[in-house]
Amino acid sequence: MPRESSRYIPVDELLPQVSLEQAAAYFHAPLPELKRIGDEIRTRCFLNCGREQETGNRALAINVASPAKQWRCHQYGCGKGGNLVSLCDYLKPGPHMDGRPRGERFKEIARDLQAMVHGTPPPAPSVSAPAAAPHKQPAAVTEVEKANVPLSRSENERARGLVHLDAKFVIDPAEMSPPAAAYFRRRPFLSSEACLKWRCGYLPRDSGGDRAGGTMRGSVVYPLLSERGEVLTWFGRDPQFEAKHGEWLTQGRTGREPEKFHFVKGFQRGLELFGQQASRLDEPGYRETIRETGILVVEGPNDVIALDALGVPAVGLCSNTISKAQVQKLARWAQQLSGGTVTLLLDCDAAGENGAKQALIELAPHCRVRLGWSPALYGGRFRGRQPESLTAEEWTALRAEW
Repeated sequence: MPRESSRYIPVDELLPQVSLEQAAAYFHAPLPELKRIGDEIRTRCFLNCGREQETGNRALAINVASPAKQWRCHQYGCGKGGNLVSLCDYLKPGPHMDGRPRGERFKEIARDLQAMVHGTPPPAPSVSAPAAAPHKQPAAVTEVEKANVPLSRSENERARGLVHLDAKFVIDPAEMSPPAAAYFRRRPFLSSEACLKWRCGYLPRDSGGDRAGGTMRGSVVYPLLSERGEVLTWFGRDPQFEAKHGEWLTQGRTGREPEKFHFVKGFQRGLELFGQQASRLDEPGYRETIRETGILVVEGPNDVIALDALGVPAVGLCSNTISKAQVQKLARWAQQLSGGTVTLLLDCDAAGENGAKQALIELAPHCRVRLGWSPALYGGRFRGRQPESLTAEEWTALRAEW
């Protein structure tokens, strides 16, 4: 029987022998606080994966009991995941391959793993190593220095042409693709009137050769407006996400997890809140409701739109975790509008509960925080629910509990 080449490195055999701490130390990546729950470690993201803001303290979930150290990022809109090899791809200096290293990049990581197992000292950190870049500047400073520019004032001519992208939207389910039509019919609050008010709708893949909004085509598209009501960006929601995600789970979570929301690269969504436009305060009864309920905070755009249909003002994080800039903005609004109170109504599930805990910790030093619901509160009546699913009667009953 011929012997294996001496260059062959049994990566599968090496993975169980390398710990998360070893890999991070080898690539000179400082680890944030790690919280272990059973076989799983939860922590904020420390990977060089292209993130542009800090995540929540439990965004990254790593199964340290798994021989391959399977992991997944729960940050809203991310969904990256893989094993220790993909973690190393995001930690190792140099351009990563989106967690799927191939060719020479894979060979280098295999040699790195072998060095970790053998106790070979890690290479000296490079001053210009790209992997260190995200850690050089605190997130709070980055958020203050950066700002989202309205599309109308963008230096990019194509971006300026997207200000009225909603003119191309389809808002009648009868004229949509079957998946998009089903998406809208399951959400009656996304009526034609609501779509016009919120400037959202379905962007067809084909609209006579015009390719404006290309990455959003085939998606349900929403705008993120500034406090002054200017369009900062458009973002898309895949109407087939649930089916794709179910198939991904059935296949054993192979490959990259399907993307639920798509934001334009470079947009700082952690600086904004969906529904933040000040003109909403002019709607009948909204200032009075805010004074009674506090600044109501939910996760996604559908939650905001559905509650608006019930006459309830809310703003969305576009995430299940809160950023420092969002904390500052909410605290400012609370002092101005609600007597200093913010009410958290994130999804009533495990992920939403974790996000609410993180938001409570971040907001508490700046204002009063009320937990609107949780899987355990009110006898578990709302467990598994999202704000977008509330009826008028349920909202009234929930509000009475506060």
